[in-house]
Amino acid sequence: MQSQNAAYNLIPMKNATSIIIFFKSHFGVVIPPKKEDFIIKLSKKEIIKKKKLLFMEGDANTRHYIIEKGLLRLYLINSKGKEINILFAKENQVIGDLSTPQATNFFLETVEDSVVYSFTETQLHKILEYLKPDTDFDLAYGIRKSYLHIQKRLVAILSKSAEDNYLEFRVKHPDLIQRLPQYQIAAYLGITHEFLSKIITKIAKNK
Repeated sequence: MQSQNAAYNLIPMKNATSIIIFFKSHFGVVIPPKKEDFIIKLSKKEIIKKKKLLFMEGDANTRHYIIEKGLLRLYLINSKGKEINILFAKENQVIGDLSTPQATNFFLETVEDSVVYSFTETQLHKILEYLKPDTDFDLAYGIRKSYLHIQKRLVAILSKSAEDNYLEFRVKHPDLIQRLPQYQIAAYLGITHEFLSKIITKIAKNK
């Protein structure tokens, strides 16, 4: 099976307002016009149809993706062939494999038609080094935060009931409840689609 990277539709970076806003808001930095041009030069804006793989297990040199519009999911396939969703990312969020540029163990797929900006690991470090005089953003700290998010989710799955985890997901991500099919939410919560349907029916009856 081949990665479907060729399915991307690359377009020129004529209007990079949203990518500049992302760096300003996430890294707490005032970016001079000259440095905005540097970020734009290293960025790749891509329009991607839904259900397209950006990278797959075994791919090397994967990229980091900042989402302007749409929804992506990072998932793996276990030994039984079951898909397990690890992360979702929506507008103004970043997603990718933290182990890049090593070969990845994950799959990254668009859930919706999406518009993203992407960077290689080297390009991202160049941007952050270039911005360093303007910000105290610590990339290592950002990576640790991502790991902590995953760890907390795994602890919740192991220590809480499936119903509690679903209720928490619904409170924290009400928009994703509307945007994601139930089977994708179930794969994120570590339960079957059928079990999730029973939970939703039970909650509806108890209202």
